[in-house]
Amino acid sequence: MAGAVPAAIAQTAQPDTSLKAGEWVWYPERSLYGPVAVVVSLSDQLAFVYRNGVRIGTTTISSGRKGFETPTGVFTILRKEKMHHSKKYNNAPMPDSEFFFGGAALHAGGLPGYPSSHGCVHLPSPFAAALFAVTHNGTPVIVTNERSGVGSLSHAGLVMSQSDLKQIERLTGHVAGKTLPVDRKGKGQGSFSLLVSGADRQVYGLKDGVILLQSPISIAQPNRPLGSHVYILQGFDAGRKEFDWLAVGMGSGNESDVKQQKELAATTRLTIPPDAYAQIAQNLHPGSAFMLTDLPAHPETRTGTDFVIMRDRKGA
Repeated sequence: MAGAVPAAIAQTAQPDTSLKAGEWVWYPERSLYGPVAVVVSLSDQLAFVYRNGVRIGTTTISSGRKGFETPTGVFTILRKEKMHHSKKYNNAPMPDSEFFFGGAALHAGGLPGYPSSHGCVHLPSPFAAALFAVTHNGTPVIVTNERSGVGSLSHAGLVMSQSDLKQIERLTGHVAGKTLPVDRKGKGQGSFSLLVSGADRQVYGLKDGVILLQSPISIAQPNRPLGSHVYILQGFDAGRKEFDWLAVGMGSGNESDVKQQKELAATTRLTIPPDAYAQIAQNLHPGSAFMLTDLPAHPETRTGTDFVIMRDRKGA
């Protein structure tokens, strides 16, 4: 199985609603390669793992209890530690930790069937190990109060105006030969994400969670909200000359509920300057996350490299 996960841990398929505390399902063979996204539903106390747009795992979780609530929003994995010990909580072990905001991480932990952590997302130990093996720094982690829809989109640009074919050709030329980022120590080409803030009328490009580029943009019908949108680049289809994206319908209440035309319509309202295109073209790769939000990218959402890509104001 992909990610060197022992076959013995794969469980029998069953509906998500039938999972009891501590139970999980993991089917990496459904999609062996491609970018991974983790979607956490706090109301259901469930997490869903998608690879290349196909769900490969579902698990029960335990999120932050009252007073220590898990932050909601769209994040990326900033660092991974196979065995982390909490300095804040008496050196408590946190196996297979994947930090996405401050001290909040996905990791193996207790699963009593209700929120019980200090803000982390607890996973069953085998599931945490399996997930650790298939993610990388920059993997999107979407935490919402409701389930979020997931669907596929194909589009020639998505991050730019379709009328500018030369820029599209340039961008596709850069993306076509790239692979997923890998976990690495030290410096090197890292993961790249894009954030468009309607409030700021700015596009931000982030490499390994640090702002690499910032540019003003134009938004058609600027008084109309953009809404909250998340797209993950799966790859480039050379035959169709189109990008394949995974769209996440935020808090739709159903994991299959994605309105494709609505998702595409939000992106067509954006005009990004050519100099910003050039930097995007150099850094975009399979697994890149592209977010649209009406919220400002406020400095208070950043501490060092802990840049919150898009955070729900209710969870702040």
